[in-house]
Amino acid sequence: MKSTIGFLAISAALISAAHADVVVDYPDFGNTAGLTLVGNAATAATGDGNVLRLTPAAGGQSGAAYSTTAITLGSNATFSTTFKFRFTSAGGWDPADGITFVLAAAPTGLGSGGVGMGYAGVPKSVAIEFDTYNNAGYGLGNNDGNSSNHVSIDTNGALTNASLRNVYDNASCGLPNGNPPQNDHNVFGCMSNGHVWSVNIGYDGSALSLSLQDGAGPAFVAFSGVPIDIASYLGTNQAYVGFTSGTGAGWENHDILSWKFANTTELTPPVPEPSTYALMLVGLGAIGFAARRRVGSRA
Repeated sequence: MKSTIGFLAISAALISAAHADVVVDYPDFGNTAGLTLVGNAATAATGDGNVLRLTPAAGGQSGAAYSTTAITLGSNATFSTTFKFRFTSAGGWDPADGITFVLAAAPTGLGSGGVGMGYAGVPKSVAIEFDTYNNAGYGLGNNDGNSSNHVSIDTNGALTNASLRNVYDNASCGLPNGNPPQNDHNVFGCMSNGHVWSVNIGYDGSALSLSLQDGAGPAFVAFSGVPIDIASYLGTNQAYVGFTSGTGAGWENHDILSWKFANTTELTPPVPEPSTYALMLVGLGAIGFAARRRVGSRA
């Protein structure tokens, strides 16, 4: 039994060490110390507690929240982050416009709203957009791939939509009477369906990965090792990190429920090495053996 306890203690120590590089940790947003909120961004009380509401469900809003001080990233701008979001109360033309997760070299904080999602015009930056509106033909270099439900990569404040991917392969998630008309946005896999979504982003210094999960559904891998040189865009190994959002003639509440950020890849879901599997099996086997011994002793 002592060996089992030792295994569990070692495992706990490894888990604790893995989180040593987490430099941002907001289990909720009852306290926003360390964040700068600009534009329409504010905290809001919901059934899930205090959330960070980047923009409320109203037209013509823009907001951002980012670290008040620059965060030192890992080698070649290595980082990983997890957060949960929820978009609710869609109205106007369609659910709009979405959010970006952004790393910027300067605390400029907020770009243009609407189609710009609070990111357009932010220099020396890299953003990942979570876009719920089809902006085809609206300018800013953002044709959205004729999709109202996609993620993509933007750089230097331009909505370039690199590596665009329809989330859960669904490109039509709006209001049936919207502009243009869309399929029902309340179904599974539409980011504007009001569910709690989980996001995991990892960057190892040369390639970016992104997965999303709609509620308790299966994870959707949007990017798997997309090559990008984030350090070259930032021009520094320090970044102000956070979120931006915007609404236009369509809107929704853009809420962040929780957020963690690490300057390593520690928050990226690990694939255990064979030796780790072996150690786990040994520990589980010891627990099972000890349990059988106890049951046998009562017979």
